[in-house]
Amino acid sequence: MSDAQKTVITLICERAVEVNVDGGGACPDVPGMKVIKFPCSGMIQPLMIEAALKGGAEGVVVCGCQIGDCYYREGNRMIRERLLGDRPPTMKKGTDRRRILALWLARPQKDRFISESKEFIATLGSLAAPEAK
Repeated sequence: MSDAQKTVITLICERAVEVNVDGGGACPDVPGMKVIKFPCSGMIQPLMIEAALKGGAEGVVVCGCQIGDCYYREGNRMIRERLLGDRPPTMKKGTDRRRILALWLARPQKDRFISESKEFIATLGSLAAPEAK
């Protein structure tokens, strides 16, 4: 798969960092990124992340509000704890965690989102292709 074909899926709280998205969910600021917005990052389940990776995504970015600043009180803590394995449902043991980036950003932190996402995508390029299952 060439770099032009690689896709990174971003699952993001609609109240977290402000991300530009076109009508098809692409993020013009980060080539190769598709964005799916949720009312709260607490709605994101590990199964969604695993399904994106199994479906061919090179990586997944999970983005919520800054920890302690969730509009819905604790949604960002819930997904963070699930990603860390401290709250069920957790990620399956065989999931390649190097292909998952978690960011906790406030609305005005767009530059940080873009730079960390691009750095993550560059890191994905150095990993071996995921094994077919």
